[in-house]
Amino acid sequence: ICTILPKRVFAGNTVIVSTEPQCPEELLAIVALLNSCVVDHAIRQKVSAHCNMFYVYQLPVPRVTREHQGFACLSRRAAKLICTTAEFDDLAKAVGLNPPNHKAGVTDPAGRAKLRAELDAMVAHLYGLTEEEFVHVLSTFPLVEAAVKQAALDEFKRMLASGEAALFNPDLAKPSAAQADPAKAIRDLIAAGESAGVEFKSSARWDVKQSQPAKHIEHVIVKTVAAFLNTAGGTLVIGVEDNGNVYGLIEDYKLCGKDNRDGFALWLMQALLKDFGKDAAGQIAIAFHGLHQAEDAKPGSGDVCVVNIKPSPRPRFVVENGQELFYIRTGNATNQLKPSELLGYCAQRWPDGPASTETA
Repeated sequence: ICTILPKRVFAGNTVIVSTEPQCPEELLAIVALLNSCVVDHAIRQKVSAHCNMFYVYQLPVPRVTREHQGFACLSRRAAKLICTTAEFDDLAKAVGLNPPNHKAGVTDPAGRAKLRAELDAMVAHLYGLTEEEFVHVLSTFPLVEAAVKQAALDEFKRMLASGEAALFNPDLAKPSAAQADPAKAIRDLIAAGESAGVEFKSSARWDVKQSQPAKHIEHVIVKTVAAFLNTAGGTLVIGVEDNGNVYGLIEDYKLCGKDNRDGFALWLMQALLKDFGKDAAGQIAIAFHGLHQAEDAKPGSGDVCVVNIKPSPRPRFVVENGQELFYIRTGNATNQLKPSELLGYCAQRWPDGPASTETA
């Protein structure tokens, strides 16, 4: 645990104190780095009982100077976490927080949690970690609440999606193959076939065999998304047959009022949140891609809808005939759990108990 002590404060010999450097912004950036999950993970591989300074000197810490694009992002967030009392007014003033300075610091738990999640994600990108590597680092903190770790991971992903991660890792500014051609990434996903994390559905509202609308098809979509939410997340691709052939979304579009992507996306999200609750929106992302569509083809004939689902922080149920049913993903199939199996599964899946249903 690292911080900046106010002036004229004494510390015992179990607290290692350094008076260098003197630059306030540099001090704050160092504190942001040393308090991150990534650095904490690294030093815990070395320390057995006491964190002596020679361990700290061995740490692989990035040289984040004033010229670094992410320098201000780190130091300013650290300042908002530290400068919460009058003792830190001089520090707050030095880094440009608005007076009265100590009131510019963040004291409410939700705001502080958000800043911590952002800092952890920034430092993870600064070290050039992949998503899988960051997940591993977070998994090594068994005493940290699952919601805290998930918030850091969500922020890590958000920065990747928005391009903000490139401020900390310039290599991410180079477009990947998936970014250069998103449709190719989806074609590759389809070519790989269905799996525990990927499911294909020809349609969401249209019975392909009977050539007519069908409510049971809609229900299958809801059950599939519920299973991904209740297990480890995954991807549902609508408009693709089991064998990988693109069926398209023409008929689905026709049944959604606006007869286009927007109308279908609006209907789909409403259908899902009706059963799962509005707070499930944060775990569901809907996107569309046009695949090998001929110039003279009807709009939507080559479209597929890709639904990316993150693991839910609480159980999600599907309402059927007035009853709440619980589904999970087993292999590449969606299966319903019996009531006798439900408690045991939930205890294993959410060992710390379901997270709050409140939205951010």
